Amino acid sequence: MEGLIVSNILLWALLIALSFAVMGLVRQIGVLHSRLAPAGALMVDKGVAVNEPAPQVTAADRNGRPVNFGYAGEKAQLLFFLSPTCPICKSLLPAIKSIAKDQANRLDVVFVSDGDMDAQAKLIAEHKLEDATYVVGPEVGMTYQIGKLPYAALIDNAGVLRAKGLVNSREHLDSLFEAEHLGSATLQQYLHGNAHAHDHAHDHNTPHSHA
Repeated sequence: MEGLIVSNILLWALLIALSFAVMGLVRQIGVLHSRLAPAGALMVDKGVAVNEPAPQVTAADRNGRPVNFGYAGEKAQLLFFLSPTCPICKSLLPAIKSIAKDQANRLDVVFVSDGDMDAQAKLIAEHKLEDATYVVGPEVGMTYQIGKLPYAALIDNAGVLRAKGLVNSREHLDSLFEAEHLGSATLQQYLHGNAHAHDHAHDHNTPHSHA
């Protein structure tokens, strides 16, 4: 009889320990999920800050027509900085064209490049960008302090820079619009802030023992 009681106590102790272990695993899975969440565009801390007025500059497109950057207007602007010698830039062009088509009612997509005009013309013909707004020259890249490619910047119709960063995939491009929707500088910052808020709330809700 005494052995049965002892075995029941041990089983209950094991069950309680197992419950705590499962709770710990669930928490760790949540932390891991936040760390492995879809990565957004990597924002390099150069140039104007996100959610501040975008730098204003006017540059001529490849046909000599003036294009305004950073000014308030009827539509938002997506600036895509690329190069004919950048393979990743080329791989993203179908996604950029898709975004331009899907959001044509509210967004102007502007391609910005620099360098040899023959190489630019070849890229434009190969990817059927003849009807796109395509600027060739250093002015815009220097104004926005673009150091690496491919890079994108999203400016709203009030002339405010809403998101920016290196973009190596369609996921990165989509993250610019998600960051704009969330009102955060980057998707990583939003996720990081939420993780901190969750940890802070957990700390407040955890009972503390008093001597």
